[in-house]
Amino acid sequence: MLDRFFEAVAALLLLAITLLALAAVIARYVLNASLSWSAEVLVGLLVYVTFFCGYLALRKGAHLRIDVVAACLPARGQWVLFFLNQALIGVVCVVMVVWGLEQTLTFSHRTTLMLGAPQWLFYIAVPISGVGMLLELIRQCIAAVKAKVPPYEASRQAALEESI
Repeated sequence: MLDRFFEAVAALLLLAITLLALAAVIARYVLNASLSWSAEVLVGLLVYVTFFCGYLALRKGAHLRIDVVAACLPARGQWVLFFLNQALIGVVCVVMVVWGLEQTLTFSHRTTLMLGAPQWLFYIAVPISGVGMLLELIRQCIAAVKAKVPPYEASRQAALEESI
């Protein structure tokens, strides 16, 4: 359910970025006018796309991963490596939530230069995606334990099944 939400939001944001950038280019080079506020909005949308797609990449296992060391380890070592990796990602997610909330509160009274929009709207994407990533990490750990197969072995088997 949560991943569908993030997918829908990311798709809408990418569409908005594309249309707004196109409108800004047309306004500038065809109409000889500029959309002075478009850069501010584009940066904000890009922030949301970046963090929401970070969650999606974690969900789909699309982050860069090097399995060479894991593949050489026995099953017990693979489990240790998996949970160590998940713990490190979890620490980063906690930092995202804590720092993101801190920044959101710090900038809650400020507004953007061109639009006058509250700046917290840009910062709130960080803790939202951090919470989503933490929930995903917990789900992945539970799924790995239920599968009773070392996670790297499971990913290798899934890759083999996809190629067949």
